[in-house]
Formats: sequence, C-alpha cells, structure tokens
Amino acid sequence: MEGKILAVANPAWQAALREAAQSWQAGPEIEAQSPAEAVIKLATMPTAYQAVAVEEDAAGPWFDTLLDLTLGDTDRPIPLLTLGTPGPQNRLNGTPELNRPFSGDELRETLRLAAINSANHVAPRVPEAFSDVESIRIRYQPIIRLADMRPTTVEILARIQTETGTLVGPDAIIAAMTNGEFAMSLSGFIVQRALREHKENDFNQLKLNFSFNLPLDAMLHPGLLDKLKKLHAEDNVAPTALRFELTETKPVTDLPAITRVIETLHNAGYKIALDDITPFTPNLNALLDLPFRAMKLDRSVTTGALSPHQPTAKRNHDFIKKISQHSKRAVIAEGIETESTRQLMHNLGASHGQGYLFARPLPAGALYPWLTQWLTVPGGGGFK
Repeated sequence: MEGKILAVANPAWQAALREAAQSWQAGPEIEAQSPAEAVIKLATMPTAYQAVAVEEDAAGPWFDTLLDLTLGDTDRPIPLLTLGTPGPQNRLNGTPELNRPFSGDELRETLRLAAINSANHVAPRVPEAFSDVESIRIRYQPIIRLADMRPTTVEILARIQTETGTLVGPDAIIAAMTNGEFAMSLSGFIVQRALREHKENDFNQLKLNFSFNLPLDAMLHPGLLDKLKKLHAEDNVAPTALRFELTETKPVTDLPAITRVIETLHNAGYKIALDDITPFTPNLNALLDLPFRAMKLDRSVTTGALSPHQPTAKRNHDFIKKISQHSKRAVIAEGIETESTRQLMHNLGASHGQGYLFARPLPAGALYPWLTQWLTVPGGGGFK
C-alpha cells in the first residue's frame, strides 16, 4: 500500500478513485470523509495522508478551509488534487486536476504532479519587500494544559499570502519590523485582524484565550496600551482573554523599562508571557524575576531534551525543571509532536504543550471543528 488519499467527493468520484487505485499493485487506500471530518483529520493528522482529493461541489462551504489546510501552510503542505475543474481561484494555479473517466496511470501521474506542486508551495525565500498588510493571514495553534489535556489558549501566528496562494512564514514579517513605529503598527494590524475574525466567527463561545507575539520594540512603544484598549473594545473582547508574548528577537537590556510595561499591562487585565526561552537567553535570571504569567520553552529545548547525546539531554532536562520550579506560572513546551514527548515534558514539570501532536496552525474555519472533536473524543484523535 503506497499510502492514503483523503477524498472529499460524491460517491461516483469515490468509486472512480478506488477503481483507479486498485488497478496498480499496492495502490493507495482511498479514505472518504465528509468535509467537516476531513478538516478535523487535516488539523490533527496531516502526515497520515499521501494527498488530498477535493471535489469543490462536495466540499461546499468547507472548500476554502480545506485549501488553507493543504496549499495554505508554510510547514508540511499536503499534496492537493482537484476532482473536476474547480471555479477560478488564483491559489489553485498549477494544482493538478482529474476528470472522469481516468485510469490508474492517470491517477498515479496526477499524484506525482500534486507532490511537485505541493513542494513548490513552500516559499523558502523571504520576499525582498513586504508592504501590503492586507496580504497577512492569521493561523491559530492551540495550547493544551497537560494535566487534563484541556485547550486553554490559541497562539496567533501571522503569515503572508502571495498572489499564488503560497504562505510565507513569520521571518518576512519579523524582517519588516525595522523600527519601533513600524513594529507597533504591524503588530497592531495583526491583533486587529485576529480580533476581527474573533468577532466574525463568534470565537467568544470557544472560551479560549488569544495569545499574540509582540517584539520588544512594540512592547516598549508608549502608545501600546491605548492601541490595545481601542482594538479589543471594538470587538467586545475582554482584556483578560488576551495574552502577549514578548519575543526574544532582541535581548532585553532595560529591565526597569520592561518591568513597568509588564506591570502596566498586567494592571489593565492582560496576561504577559516570555517567549522562546533557552538556557542561553540573555539576562534570563533577571527576567525570571519579572511578573510574567507564563514562560514558553523554545522548540530547541523540547527537541534537546530528547537528544541521544546525554549531556545535551541532561542540560535541557535540568533547564525545564529549573523553569518549572521557579514559580507557579505556566510553563509551555513548544514543538510537541509525539506522545512520548508530551509525557516527558509533563514529567519534567511543563504545565502546557503546543505542537503537531495536538494540532497544526489552523485557519479560522478549522478551529471550531477541531475543538468540538477534541472535547468530544479523548485526545481529539491526536494520539492515534
């Protein structure tokens, strides 16, 4: 068996796919799902599938969300092929199509082309210029409390969508924050875009906190608090539902200044976290004394704790224990992709986890289906 194809299609298309797949030795298994079920599968188990085959009519209102979970991903995009000729969409340029009737050889060739097209949708180069804020797209990655496996927060991740539908990761946005004024403006736009989706999708019902990354220049900007108050007031979101993660793109050197900012934001009801900490974070001991509500372990700490090189593993084990024992604040381990990693992080004292074991970064349309599945089925299917 070469793998699985996840199919969102009517019965006639399903039968045609199965017939073609069975015509060659060890052909792929065709797994047919409803559009909502396919969204859940792609949200939690994207690597389980060799490709996704979508018929636009069968996908209905889920079509754009399914595209977001295949073409619209900066990490591990899934090969996509369309069944029949879809309506005009720029992001589908180059996406292979199947039209009935088709042979097993035609299916094999279409899958090959889909794999090539998927690889081409990973943009390895940061755009030379980034000026169109309307090209920003929002993704939501859940954060799970490890003690009871309950989702508590979604981290807001910003991406740039090119004209062809390719998403470019955060490096392009970070590179654009060349000064404090622009860092503040761009950060404010990302918050505004996410809160707009919060309102449009009635995300109040999710009862999840929203967590935003803020570079040091934006967090120290004198207009930050007034900007935040205006933004969340417009969309009726309580400040207690918002958390801001201080990113370590620049080291913190003015501890009194950042302390004043954290205390001001805390007194206004916001939660503050320190992002991407490692044993080598500058001034870490001093930062640990500041009133952060959460500490996020860098992905390298999580992977380092699994290292077969014992000194490396021990250094990261000791670091996680140190951070976890320092106070009662949340300690979030990023990059959890296996159940054994989750267990190790929990045993070392991490209180929360984030990573592909639980969910990939999700478009807004996938957040409700993912949460419903997660709360209905223990583990949400994430541990299969």
